[in-house]
Amino acid sequence: MIPRKRLWQLSVAFLGLALLLSLFLFVGCAARQQNVTGLPPGVTQAQVQNWDTAVAKFNEIALITSALRQSVIALNGATITDGSGTHKILPDSTVYVAFLQSIGKIDQAQLDAAAFLKAQPKNWGSGVQTTVRNDVALITAELHTITSQQLTGVKNAGAVNQLQQLITQLGSAASAILALTTS
Repeated sequence: MIPRKRLWQLSVAFLGLALLLSLFLFVGCAARQQNVTGLPPGVTQAQVQNWDTAVAKFNEIALITSALRQSVIALNGATITDGSGTHKILPDSTVYVAFLQSIGKIDQAQLDAAAFLKAQPKNWGSGVQTTVRNDVALITAELHTITSQQLTGVKNAGAVNQLQQLITQLGSAASAILALTTS
């Protein structure tokens, strides 16, 4: 049995912890609203939110591109055995090299766009949107190249599906950024 004094201490500690946790939850929710005050003349709340969303989407593109690169490299090392023998799922070939080059171009466009946006904090003017749109066009072109030419070099349907999912995620993030540039 717990002594009454200890029970009281535990109750107060639990109540304090519950209040502290509630405070963090409410403050966290408020922080995600991104209500920016003191904007310079001519800059709207929507422009700041679009800039912030674009930065987040480019970070998402970086993470997905890294996963795609790791998958391609892993598939190059993986083997499959079928009726014709054992061979690599993604053999050392011009397709493998082209795959890695396309991924490198996506990385470079993402890095360029992210650096450009960070150099233009909270600026979502038409010049910034044009630069971002151009970088997203480069990413989209490389995704098309991968889909139309390089996936054919992968010798396993499951692996193709895995890569296609990552490519689709990249395309979705790129489309979300493009949608911001038309508003």
